[in-house]
Formats: sequence, structure tokens, C-alpha cells
Amino acid sequence: MKGPGSCLVLLCLAGGVWSQCLTDNDVKTASNPMAQHGVYTGQQEFTFDLLSIINKQNKGSNIFLSPFSIYQALLTAYFVSDKNTEANLKQVLRLPANVDKIDTMQVYKMEKYYQTMRGLNSSYGYTFTSANKIFINDQLTVKPCMTDIFQQELQPMSFANGLEAAKVINTWVEVETKNNIKDLISPDQVDSRTNLVLANAAYFKGIWQSKFSPALTKPDVFYSSPNKKSLVKMMKQNGQFRHILSEELRAHILEVPYKGGNISMYFLLPPFASKDGVADILASLKKDPTTFKRFTEEANFLKPVEISIPKFTVTQDLNLIPTLTQMGVTDLFTSAADLSRLSDTPISFGDAVHKARLELDEEGTTAAAATAVFSFRSSRPLEHTKFVANHPFLYFLFDKMSQSILHAVK
Repeated sequence: MKGPGSCLVLLCLAGGVWSQCLTDNDVKTASNPMAQHGVYTGQQEFTFDLLSIINKQNKGSNIFLSPFSIYQALLTAYFVSDKNTEANLKQVLRLPANVDKIDTMQVYKMEKYYQTMRGLNSSYGYTFTSANKIFINDQLTVKPCMTDIFQQELQPMSFANGLEAAKVINTWVEVETKNNIKDLISPDQVDSRTNLVLANAAYFKGIWQSKFSPALTKPDVFYSSPNKKSLVKMMKQNGQFRHILSEELRAHILEVPYKGGNISMYFLLPPFASKDGVADILASLKKDPTTFKRFTEEANFLKPVEISIPKFTVTQDLNLIPTLTQMGVTDLFTSAADLSRLSDTPISFGDAVHKARLELDEEGTTAAAATAVFSFRSSRPLEHTKFVANHPFLYFLFDKMSQSILHAVK
């Protein structure tokens, strides 16, 4: 099987030592024991806020994106920002007050190390990579300390030729996403005025712990609404899975793990008769993100479940500026942006684009992203449970190690 990919890029246009680099005082006498938990929690809160807003902006339409990729790109912008821009991005990223920029950078570096180690360990049974890149105009002077901090991320380049500049960025994205994301940005999005492009590219390829049999995949009815239906290929299997009926979310929650055990697909299925069950789930998750977190951490017993889920491939492009603005981003896309931790040259972002692709089949999942965002019962049912995703639902590709929702689909 294949997996998903995603990428986000933030495109910047020109506007008109380590102890003092990210902040006025980068020296920490001790590490913050709450930093990792704070960043993980902030990322989940950001994710559910992002999904809730995008769902409202795309009513009646399917959505697919990588919240992880979008968060990583904004996190890079946060590291190079200062003053009002820094404070605003910290708020949007849902980073707690007791976790400062140095704490966040330490978590970022630690996660980067863990991901590198995972990439070298074939015993996990899946491939997950994420990379950030700071494409900066080679005519700009980057502060030496930033060159030291972002040795692997920084890439000076010429933006004089839009066609060549776009080719350099798109080639990097294609390589990082194993050719799943192509042509993320067009030549007319970069020109001689472009000073900076922040990009994140994420890729996942995993095989189901329990594969679906292709012989059981057959066309079946999918209800986009109670009155609108179509035929789609549905994959089926009987097996032992973690499943609950969540009273808080008013939804079935099903975990389908990939080999390796660290990454799973979580399906959240509202009642069939619900007018807008997906929106209701997202509203509940936004109100209390710990609801989903509790399920991922609880040691629920496996039970027999008969699964029926769609087989599909989806690719989606998103312009993120309206969404990020609604989430609270203020001056990042205006001349008021302060990215002076990176360079003394005034810089502001002119665009934010995101592209994601996911293939879900009997073998597993391939996902890539680039970002340049009923009646319920408390008792355990004794009967064989059926999980039939034949109407709008949510699913999250979730990494238990980093507590991150890598991809989300509605």
C-alpha cells in the first residue's frame, strides 16, 4: 500500500550569538519539564480549531489536510519572529504561557532527532518523515546564530527567475514526499521580490496490522446526505479492534493500527440521522481536546468488530490565509510582520498554500502533505459490533509517539 503526503509553504515578499538569537536571553538554567506536554497539547488544540474552521468554510465538501505539516511551518515562522508577531503566533499555535520559545525549540530539536532515528530503524514497519526548509533569498544577510541553529533547514537561493525558483522548491517537496506532492507552487507565486519561503513536507507510508482482503472489496452505497447517495468501493474485514461509543462526541470511535504499533488510523463516525454530525464532533473536540486524547491513551480491550470503510485516493490544495486569519493570525501576512530574528531586512508573508494527498487501500495508507492547518450505552455490548462508514465521517492519522494528528479527512 501507499501512504499520505503533505506540504505547506509560506511565501514571503520583501517589505519595504546563541545567547541572544531566538530571544533576548536564550540561556536556560534548567529544562522545562512541562515543555513537551505543552507543545503536544497546543498542537492538538490547534488541530481541532483548524479543522472546525475549515469544515465551516467548506460545508458539504470533502476536506483533506495535514494539521501536522501546517503546524510545523507556522512553528518555523514563530522561531524567527519577534515582538507582536511572536506573541501572536504563540497564541495561534496554542502554546501555553509557561512554555517559552527556548522550551519549544528544545522540543522541536528533540522531535527532529526522534524522527531521524525512526527513519533509520526499519523494524517499525512504516515510514514517517517530516522536514522543514527555509528557502531564503541569497541577497539577504542571515544572522549568524540563525545559520547555526538551522544548519539543515536554511537554503540560500536566487528568486530572480520565478520558473527556476519554483523548480528548486517543488523538487525538494517531491523528494521529501516520495513524488506524492508535485507542483506545490507555481512560477508566478515567486519572483525577484520574494525573500523567503518556509516549507514543511511530511510523508507517511504504512501497512495495516491486519490487511483487508481485496476479494471482499465491492461497490456499495455511500450516503453524502440522507437524500444523496453514490456507489463507492468499500473494504471489509472482521477482526479484533479497539472501539467505543463516545457519549461526549456522540460518535463511534474505531482504531485501525498500522504495523509497528506507533501510528494508527482513528475513525470517528457520527449517527447516520445526524444533520451535521461531523461538525458536531469537531465542535466537541474544539471545546475539549482531551476527549480524543483520552481514547488514544486508554487501554481499551480489543473486541470483535466487522469493519466496512471506503477505499479511495484524494488530493487537495488549500489557500490557508483565510483560515489562518480566522484562527487569529494578524500581522504575519502584512507589512507589520516582524521576522527580525532571522534577518534585519523587513519581510512579510504573501501567501500560504497547502497540498495533501492520501491513498487508502487494502494494504494500508500512503499520505503526503506539503505546506507552504445515536443512542449510547455505557456498558460494553456483548454482540458482534458493526462499524459501517457509509456516511460522512472523520478520520485521523495519529502518531502516538509525538501525539500528533498527521493527516485528517472528512
